[in-house]
Amino acid sequence: MKSLHTVRIFLVLSVIVNVSAHAQRSSPFEPPKESDTTFITDLDSGLDTGCTFRSHGPLIIKTKIDRYVGEVNRDGHLKDIDTLIANKVVSAKAKVRLPVYDIDTNNRPENTQPEHDRILFNGEDLGLLSGGNGVWKYNEFEVDIRTIKFPSRGLNGIKPTPAENEIRINIDESSASESWCMAVDWVAISFDTIAPILLVHGTNAQSDTWDPIFTNALNTRRIPFSNDINMERNGSSEQNARILKKRVNELAKSFGAQSVHLVSHSKGGVDSRRFFSAHYTPNPSGGEPKVLSLTTISTPHHGTILSDLSVKHRTVNDLESNNTDIEGFFKVDGLLSFSGEGPSGAALLQQTTNSMVEFNSNNPFPSEIKFYTIGSDADIDNNGAITSAEASPLVRISAANIGSIMYRILGNGKKYTIARHTNFSGLNEYHTLTPVNTESFQRNDLVVTEQSAQHRSGSRILFVDDNHSGIKNAGTLQAVLNQITSDFPLHF
Repeated sequence: MKSLHTVRIFLVLSVIVNVSAHAQRSSPFEPPKESDTTFITDLDSGLDTGCTFRSHGPLIIKTKIDRYVGEVNRDGHLKDIDTLIANKVVSAKAKVRLPVYDIDTNNRPENTQPEHDRILFNGEDLGLLSGGNGVWKYNEFEVDIRTIKFPSRGLNGIKPTPAENEIRINIDESSASESWCMAVDWVAISFDTIAPILLVHGTNAQSDTWDPIFTNALNTRRIPFSNDINMERNGSSEQNARILKKRVNELAKSFGAQSVHLVSHSKGGVDSRRFFSAHYTPNPSGGEPKVLSLTTISTPHHGTILSDLSVKHRTVNDLESNNTDIEGFFKVDGLLSFSGEGPSGAALLQQTTNSMVEFNSNNPFPSEIKFYTIGSDADIDNNGAITSAEASPLVRISAANIGSIMYRILGNGKKYTIARHTNFSGLNEYHTLTPVNTESFQRNDLVVTEQSAQHRSGSRILFVDDNHSGIKNAGTLQAVLNQITSDFPLHF
């Protein structure tokens, strides 16, 4: 406890000393490490004031938060907060921490009122500060997440405009006359929230491939996400990995997030793996976010025999086969090649089984990132044939017939041999392709087999009944969310 005269001299000296308050702590307590869920205020008019009396108060400290959690009302409070908490998007509570000086809750003279310094957060009463005479004490309070003001999401790679929260300290509420003074060094507010999910499309697709089912399911659950990633439709993994690096950085910044989750469909998973092995240099505080997890959905980690057949059909002179399924696929491949609807170029070449052997050798997966895989089987009724409903929307023309051909080729084909032939004069070269069958039928989604959808570094979290396109559904999303929230639980 200090006399009023002594403290006023101390106050003047403290103001002079604390001009450079950040060069040296005024309390012995260092603030926690700042992050995208812990926000520190260490320079404000309500901080480092020396021992301040009621007549110079209250102390008002502004804490700014620039992390997007979800949609907000006009006053900055989160919309639909109960859904956010129930779906583990944000913690129900937050923490306010601050070191305070000379709070005389003990050792006060007889016949004096106790020191009552009340702290309020955005007008909500958190209670009284505690401490001791002439010492700094660390105080911590729990805050309902409903009281916190959050920002709207930034656009085009711009960080969110910070939302301002107010901490108010009413000094010495109980004394008839000014008896007590106090000071604050810094303030920290911490909460927890799910890292945003970034969706990565596959071959011959763009960001709208996730619409409407997958994106609607994310919106319904109020999960922060973006499908605003558009890579080269048939680009190489290297091309797309460079694009991915740029967009991951930009999108994370628009959320104010230092970490993200990637969910990638088909070859998007291969492109994501190339991003990790060649271009991933996490520096959360420097603008390059950490990726917490990768989930690949129907990604051909070991290639697909359909790409083998397409490449051979398009590059080998007059290729034919005595296998009716393969001949049927050649006709379909010719139409896809002519119309530009199917995979082509680098994307097609890199999804062959031989290309993926080389890719896997040169692109090991980083152990510090969680890796989940999801595959599917298109034969929902398990009768060995594909119906139009089971092939749709992946196959749009003669869906039952073409879907069944693709299903059998993938299920039975292990590899293929090609023989070269000419007529008697050595002219008119042509080739025949003969399949070598697998020992047992491989379940598949009409593009990728069950085996290829898995990777030795990944954990399979789901195998569903659907085709290569239909697998992007609400059930798949829920499995992804269950895994993420289990491995990365919220605190507070």
